[in-house]
Amino acid sequence: MRTRTMLIDADTANEIDDLYAIVRALLQPDFRVAGLSSAQWNNRVSPPNTVQLSQKLNEDILALMGRHDIPSPVGSEMIMGFPWGGSEPRNTPAAQLIIRTARAMPRGRKLIVANLGATTNVASAIKLAPDIIPRMSCYTLGGHFHARRRVWNKDEFNVRNDLNAANYLFNCKGLDLHVMPVNILVEFKFRLADVMERLAGKGGIWDYLATRWLTFSPSSEAWIMWDLALIIAIARPELAEHARVMTPPENTQRTISVYTAIDGAAMQDDWWR
Repeated sequence: MRTRTMLIDADTANEIDDLYAIVRALLQPDFRVAGLSSAQWNNRVSPPNTVQLSQKLNEDILALMGRHDIPSPVGSEMIMGFPWGGSEPRNTPAAQLIIRTARAMPRGRKLIVANLGATTNVASAIKLAPDIIPRMSCYTLGGHFHARRRVWNKDEFNVRNDLNAANYLFNCKGLDLHVMPVNILVEFKFRLADVMERLAGKGGIWDYLATRWLTFSPSSEAWIMWDLALIIAIARPELAEHARVMTPPENTQRTISVYTAIDGAAMQDDWWR
């Protein structure tokens, strides 16, 4: 089995599903997770320290899974550029780890960067070091794409939390970009009762995942596992459909890969196994 090198960039403290996605990646036999960085969701209804909240959860997950070998650099708390636009990068430890890891990839191999939130860190890394573009594949979760009509809609949480960075990736010629739009995931739900029955009381990371649901949203009987779907799609490509499509019309016109459907039942089975 050929090893795939991956960096995960996550706004972990924002919801529940990020934690499950990170754990799933760490359990994938052919993934070499070379880093887990913290991403911002610094919108006006968020606490002021979103990156630090995510950083704490990232460090907890790695400790509970005994993965002290994996670096967990801090990402940017601020968006790329300014609220009115721009692409000024944020030179953070997270961006620098992306640059170093991509540059260290052997010839013919690409670093996988899995973005589970705003794409500030990876877009900043590319702006700081454009030589890494041919050395990486970027997988992002965000936006809406209606495949039958070929219509984009970027009015979505992850994209809105750094529209400048999202546009930078869409516009980035030569970047191997894969987008999982959120509208294909609305039926991919876990149920609290199943999580409590299967994870609670098992100790370690499993209790941590169960407790996260109870502390974050105890009244939610079900949760869409957005970020987990992206990680499973990377791990097991046969469980998702994708197409080559043009970027949104307001962006540089180029062809990228977009997921158009997932096998939600098979993905659930994958997780529980």
